[in-house]
Amino acid sequence: MANDPSMVAASVPSGAIEISIAPLFATPLLIFTVDQHERLNADLSRAILEREATHPAHTDPEVVGWSSPHDLAMLEWAGPPLRELLERVMGVVSHMTELADETGGGERRLEWQVAEVWANVHRKGGSNAAHAHPGSFWSGVYYVDAGDSSSGSCGGELRLFDPRGCLPRMLAPYLRYKTPELHDAGTSVSFTPSSGQCLLFPGWLFHAVNVYTGTTPRISIAFNLDPVVRAAGERGAPPPGSARTD
Repeated sequence: MANDPSMVAASVPSGAIEISIAPLFATPLLIFTVDQHERLNADLSRAILEREATHPAHTDPEVVGWSSPHDLAMLEWAGPPLRELLERVMGVVSHMTELADETGGGERRLEWQVAEVWANVHRKGGSNAAHAHPGSFWSGVYYVDAGDSSSGSCGGELRLFDPRGCLPRMLAPYLRYKTPELHDAGTSVSFTPSSGQCLLFPGWLFHAVNVYTGTTPRISIAFNLDPVVRAAGERGAPPPGSARTD
């Protein structure tokens, strides 16, 4: 059960009672603004737009727009600003993730590595179809330039789908749970980004980008992070863009 269930008062035929409501099986969505993002975004925007102008888009049937290959090449062509960004992101991941008791606790330590990272540029009409990132514990997106998305009227929102699919709405599509926190059961939630924001979520969570209708480029960086578990005291070369939780 949740540690802090909400309480509501209800009137029933036998009188007033208190009902404890504990929303279960929450899906984590981490949202934070990266420190000094203005400086990072200026360098990252320049590198990504130059790459878009000189290299063809990576072939991806899910994407309407330009994206770079889903590998580690961006660590080289985007250089120090990208590595600095990912270092800060993995600091958050390290803080928000821990080894399960079954791993032996202090006998092991958890590190993180970038499995792949790529840039996206959406111009008017751009979008991403619904997809997940299999094989990664954490996936994320960083907004170098949210374009006109932040106005809330030009699309380009990140759309997140209930991992239970439409099951909660299949039996009774005209009903919903009375608790506001449960109104999204069986549906999707659209998040309007701002430049400098980073979102982290489980790789298995299906998500999409709504059609963007703005006139300025919407620039983002997507990435997948994988864990590396080592025995205490074990030494090894740090993976690309790695961070450690001791």
